[in-house]
Parts: sequence; C-alpha cells; structure tokens
Amino acid sequence: MTPIIIDNIEPPIGSVIFLHGLGADGFDFKSIFGRSQFNKIRFILPHAPYQPVTINQGMEMRAWYDLYDLSLDKDEDELGMQRSSLIIQKLIEEQISLGIPSEKIIIGGFSQGAVMSFYLGLKYHKKLGGIAALSGYLPLKDMLIRSIKNDLIKIPIFMAHGLYDNVIDIEIADSSFKKLMAKFNFAHFEKYPMGHEVCEKEIDDLSIFFNQSFK
Repeated sequence: MTPIIIDNIEPPIGSVIFLHGLGADGFDFKSIFGRSQFNKIRFILPHAPYQPVTINQGMEMRAWYDLYDLSLDKDEDELGMQRSSLIIQKLIEEQISLGIPSEKIIIGGFSQGAVMSFYLGLKYHKKLGGIAALSGYLPLKDMLIRSIKNDLIKIPIFMAHGLYDNVIDIEIADSSFKKLMAKFNFAHFEKYPMGHEVCEKEIDDLSIFFNQSFK
C-alpha cells in the first residue's frame, strides 16, 4: 500500500517518517498527526508488509519483522529488520529528493515501529534529524550500540513509555535508555501513567520534540 502523506500548503519545516506497531497500519496515527500542533511538518506513515508472526502462533499480520518473545531473551529477527529498513530508506531518499535535507528528517514509531526507528536511525549512512521511539526498546542487545559512529552522538532522541505497559515492560525501556545515555548527548526519556498506548501529554511532548528538532 502507498504510504499515507499528511502535508500542508506551506513548505514543511521537516519530515517525519512514523512507523506503526505490530498488527496495525499507517492509519493508526493519522488523526493524531493531523492535529494543528503538527501542521508545519510533513508526515509519511507507511504500512508494514504482511508476514507470519511467531509470537502470535504464526498468524499473518502487518509486521516490520518477526517477533519471537516479548522478554527479548531469544534471538531477534535482524534479517526482517534489514528487509523493512530498505522500505524506510527509500522513503528517506524520496524526501531528500524533494528537497528535505537528511538533518530535517526524523524517524519515529510506536512499539515495533519504535524498535525499527532505532534500528534504522542509528545505522543510516547520513545523519538524521532525530529519533522518536514510543513504547519501544533498543533492538539487538548491545550490538547496535557498539556499531554507532561518533558523529551520531548529537542526534536528538525522544523515548516515551507507559509505567504500566504490560506488553513491553518499563524495565526493558529503562535498560535501553541507560545504554543510550552512555553514548548520546541528547537522549530524553519521558514516562507516563499509562499502559501500551499513547496519551495526550505524550502527544504534546512529542510535538515539542519535533518542532525543537527542526529549528
């Protein structure tokens, strides 16, 4: 499916490629990013391909990669992440071809989409404008952090998580943030009294992060 594009008449101050969570699609955040607080930003909301998902008894659904275990004790599907990252890289390159520099492109997502935003945002060959990871975590244990180039340490990172998340435990997010803090100068983590979802305060904080990152 063609990604959803939310655009305005005026030239955008930057572009955000935002990735949905497991089993959802690009429409999941359309109404949120259509609000007036985001009206100076172009949003690209792609749809993950359908594939069987191990943790859901092999049921086919939209997924950026296969998921084996929510505890993350098992191996992660890096090959699936690589395949999906090619889809997202094309979207980044399309924005660059439209005149948006890579430093004005933020990659973000919710849950599995947040994981993908870390995976691609920290591996991409050009410096991006930031990473926004909602209700997610750093994938591939320590391998991703170890491979990061020093010129990325100033990339703005916004992490957000629910204190009562029963899908991805807050301790997993805390552990990810500690790893980020050891490497990055501008990593920020907000916690909210909610489960595996988004809330109004989080949306407001996300809006502030986007607009400040594009200055």
